Amino acid sequence: MRPLWRLFVIGVTAIFPRVSFLLNNLRLLFPVALLWALLFVPSRLTASEYLSISLGDLGDEQWQARGVLLQLDLLADHDQYLLSADEIRHPALPTPARKFKFLCKTGKISGDAISCQKGLLDVELNGQLQRQINSRIDWKIRSQAIDIHLDNISVASGKVTADLKLDKDRWHLLLDGQQIDIQQLKKLHAALEDPINRLSLNGRADLSVDLSGRGTQVVQGSGRIDYTGVSFATEPGDYIGQGLAGEWQGRAVLKNGQWQGNQQLQLSAGEVLTPMLYLSPSSHPLTLATRYAYRTESGLLTLDELYLKQPGRLEITGTTEISVTEQAHLNKLQLVSTPADIGALFQDNVLPVLGNPQLEDMELAGQLSLDLDYQAGQTRIGILLRDAHIEQGVQTQGDGKGQLALYGLTGKINWSDGVTEESHLSWQGGHLFGDILLGASSVDLNLSDGGISLLKQASIPILDGKLQVEQFSLRRGEAGPKVEFQGYLTPISMAAISAALNWPPLSGQLSGMIPGLAYENGVVAVNGLALVKLFDGDIVIRDLKLDDLFGALPGLSADLEIKDIDLETLTSAFSFGKITGKLAGRVDDLRLEEWTPVSFDAAFYTPEDDDSRHRISQKAVDNISNLGGSGVSGAISRSFLRMFEEFGYDRLGIRCRLERGVCHMGGIEPAERGYYLVKGGGLPRIHIMGYNEKTDWQVLVSKLKQIAEGGDPVIK
Repeated sequence: MRPLWRLFVIGVTAIFPRVSFLLNNLRLLFPVALLWALLFVPSRLTASEYLSISLGDLGDEQWQARGVLLQLDLLADHDQYLLSADEIRHPALPTPARKFKFLCKTGKISGDAISCQKGLLDVELNGQLQRQINSRIDWKIRSQAIDIHLDNISVASGKVTADLKLDKDRWHLLLDGQQIDIQQLKKLHAALEDPINRLSLNGRADLSVDLSGRGTQVVQGSGRIDYTGVSFATEPGDYIGQGLAGEWQGRAVLKNGQWQGNQQLQLSAGEVLTPMLYLSPSSHPLTLATRYAYRTESGLLTLDELYLKQPGRLEITGTTEISVTEQAHLNKLQLVSTPADIGALFQDNVLPVLGNPQLEDMELAGQLSLDLDYQAGQTRIGILLRDAHIEQGVQTQGDGKGQLALYGLTGKINWSDGVTEESHLSWQGGHLFGDILLGASSVDLNLSDGGISLLKQASIPILDGKLQVEQFSLRRGEAGPKVEFQGYLTPISMAAISAALNWPPLSGQLSGMIPGLAYENGVVAVNGLALVKLFDGDIVIRDLKLDDLFGALPGLSADLEIKDIDLETLTSAFSFGKITGKLAGRVDDLRLEEWTPVSFDAAFYTPEDDDSRHRISQKAVDNISNLGGSGVSGAISRSFLRMFEEFGYDRLGIRCRLERGVCHMGGIEPAERGYYLVKGGGLPRIHIMGYNEKTDWQVLVSKLKQIAEGGDPVIK
């Protein structure tokens, strides 16, 4: 047992002055407060025989300590003491520290130093108790230098080790944490609770932090975080991350009222879904790095040398300026990308976000570069295309060729919400519906105010003709894109069309006027009347509508009026047999699905005012007779009629109302039995009668195909 006089001397000459010095220099303990913010689990200290000294309440305007008590163990072989307080308040503390106890089991108190090689610290912060924190302390009284080491700190289900050095009003803090549960970090401070809950943030992290400061001000810091299994989701669900792993590194220095530093974020695993892009770091790791500067007085954050890289996919550099006040506000943003593979970018990063089945059947290739500039509330975007290829409907078409394709696509697309530079696109070729070839052409466009418009007329070669585009615009409608079009088609030979569509060879030309075309809600509609010139006559199209044009089930509906078709030109295009004269007619309520007729009400007949020569060949007589299931009626026997190559007729005509796969047939007028398909006139004359009032549509189509191919229809 130590002599009582020695204990008294120690108490008077050493402990009391040191305690007084400690309590009056708590302004040095800001970095300690940073550690206390990590501590929470209860403890109970046992006492032997202590000399207790109650210091009561201490403090000044900056800090306060209530119920301060110093206890000295009178029986210990080494200097052993316990310093406790009911509550400590300091501006650097996130919340008041309560139940503060520091027990030094192996210490040394001398005239110029206080040290503790083995100590335990207990404290309660924010209602969370922390206990049995292994501690080492070395305090040089005269130089006011303090070294503190703490380990076994339980933080968010992980462990943290801390080293703190204090030199008068300067301090240096090192933290090392393992297996920190990110979700539980919200218990450390109320400021962390809202963002963690709002983002549904989960995962684990290892961290290392190096901080230096003066008084309550951090002046320099660096850190590294290695994270695994991180997931997050915003409340609307537009930003989602799962299974993320990687690392973050950064450093910062405060100089002349401005923070400067750099940071780098690496994602090596997991998935990220945003409204614009889907990212898969597991297959293509992602790196985001930047230098930054933050002016504390103005709240202005500048990111220089911004760098985003995903090898094999995307590489972007840029700068940005953000006002960080009560609410963050973007002032400036400039981004530039290196050429990227359009196909890979679209397939892996864009398509999963769009969720459009039609776009899933689209193939892209070539290179794309991006240039974005935002300032003064206006955005400008430039997209440079190089040797691009776009093809839609490859799988739907089923023959390896898409329904729509453009290749050799090159140009610059400029978009702005203000005044926009002209955009220019050119292509080397393309096709429609597989084999309708498109030639090389170019267009000049304006992209602004949420729309696209054609600046000047364009000419697009189609087979051996051209589509002259007089007007084109694309706008955003309430239910999707809205397209308006106006133009005309210069004559295209039917021989070229039939070859492209794998039809029997046809003669004549196809041309037409398109007074106005609109696309909205997935439906293409022609405004007014469309005119098609075919077989030296006119086909007037009314109420033309196409839905799901490039989809799996395209549909068409329209009403048609046929005027002055030249029958000789028409019949010579097929192996039908020669007929001269004119043909008129109508097709009401036409409906095609997958380009196959499913319903209509049609009638074709000789116009009343037709004064042209009316002749019909023997072959045409046979084909018409077979189509109508008819017989030949006349004053002369059938065998005698075969001596003539052709016959005269007064009128001809046929009707078909297609409904549920059945053609309800008729002719130009009823007869005693059946109906007239051809009514004779002149010499030699012939009447052709029809008797079938109902015919299976597929059977009728097969007969027409056999006739067109030059064979005789099979009659059953």
